[in-house]
Amino acid sequence: MHIRQHALPIRLLVMHASVIAALLPVLSARSSAQSLLDRPPNISGDWTGAPGTLYFHFIHRFSTSDAPERKVSNVPTFLLAAGLPFRLLAGVNYSTNSSLAPRFPNEWELFARWAPLQEDHGAPLDVGGQVGYNNAAEGLDGEISVARRLGPARLIGVARALSDPFESGNVRYAFGGGGTIRLGTYVALAGDVSSLSNRDSSERVAWSAGLHLAIPLSPHTLSLQVTNTLVSTLQGISRGTDGRRYGFEFTIPLTLRRYFGRRPEQSPDDSASTVPAADSASAAVRADSTVSAGTPPAAPPPTATVPVAVPPSAPVPAATPRDTSRVPSAQRDTTRATPSRTTTAPSAKPASPSRSAPAKQAVRTGMKNLNYLQSRLQVTVGTTVEWKNNDPLPHTVTAVDKSFNSGLINPGKTYSHTFTKAGTYNFFCTPHPFMKGVIVVKAQ
Repeated sequence: MHIRQHALPIRLLVMHASVIAALLPVLSARSSAQSLLDRPPNISGDWTGAPGTLYFHFIHRFSTSDAPERKVSNVPTFLLAAGLPFRLLAGVNYSTNSSLAPRFPNEWELFARWAPLQEDHGAPLDVGGQVGYNNAAEGLDGEISVARRLGPARLIGVARALSDPFESGNVRYAFGGGGTIRLGTYVALAGDVSSLSNRDSSERVAWSAGLHLAIPLSPHTLSLQVTNTLVSTLQGISRGTDGRRYGFEFTIPLTLRRYFGRRPEQSPDDSASTVPAADSASAAVRADSTVSAGTPPAAPPPTATVPVAVPPSAPVPAATPRDTSRVPSAQRDTTRATPSRTTTAPSAKPASPSRSAPAKQAVRTGMKNLNYLQSRLQVTVGTTVEWKNNDPLPHTVTAVDKSFNSGLINPGKTYSHTFTKAGTYNFFCTPHPFMKGVIVVKAQ
């Protein structure tokens, strides 16, 4: 009996997945990535997408009635949102049904979400907040989330304040948690639980579990889910019901940055993208002289004779004569004599690491959601920048002036480049030219 009862929703789920697979070639040509692999089905948390991208998510959940009807009911929830600068997301959740008020035909949730802290940008954890208006509850709802990565796992906890749809002015609270476990670049397992703090006899603990898949060489993700919730608003995912529902979520991001994206900020000396290597070096020196106080103008000749594309092993031998020619003799002697003076001049010890640190400095960043995590970086000469590809499709880090080129970086792989000369370096992704960034390299 149970096998027959659940066979039909599973068959419908497979049918919907087949339709989605048939549409993938059409959708991939005009879309930008958004991954479900970092969040469980009923907790969106601090996900804010990428600036300049529209997101359309199709969430469908099926339930069946008991014998003799065995009727299949489906409730879709549509998310339409826009990624904004400063890690903001604004949008709407629309469902064709509601579990909040009897006979309420539709449920809308207008929301705005902000992620002030993100591990991808160097923070110790992820922090997000959301506020929205739910028309079925006729009030404001809010959520605060905190998440952290622990190896292949990502754990997340949430606290919610919800309007009471049955008592105007009353506020109810819900708490929950969940996480995901990465099984590889393209697969993750996810689950979550949440509950109202004062549930009545008709309300249950809300739960969900999912198998999340990133579509290889595509920006799309698909989640196959089982849950006891109905819709994907904050109100809906905080209330469990009797029985379970099967469903899926499919993401369709549309990249407006492809057509309306703003170019990275450039210095006046970088206006020509096809400038020869020697001219690029001269421009870098001129830009360096405007930001580095006390740098003599006589330094450009030795710098301009060095080609722009310098191998990573070149900074150590090349930097010594160039740097020492820019400083007074007294400072040059102090730098060179540091090893022999460490035992006789204790005051020189603090100065030695501070002057040599930039040559060994490393900055780690990456690509995610078809976006460079830090589209603008400011570093010093000698810094090595490492990019990691966190997307399910290949990217490149290609300099506009051709001074460096990563080639295709496959998902999960990294590319490093050491910047040996001051200047402004604009770069982009060859397969996705709307992805742009800039590195500003200053003298030590």
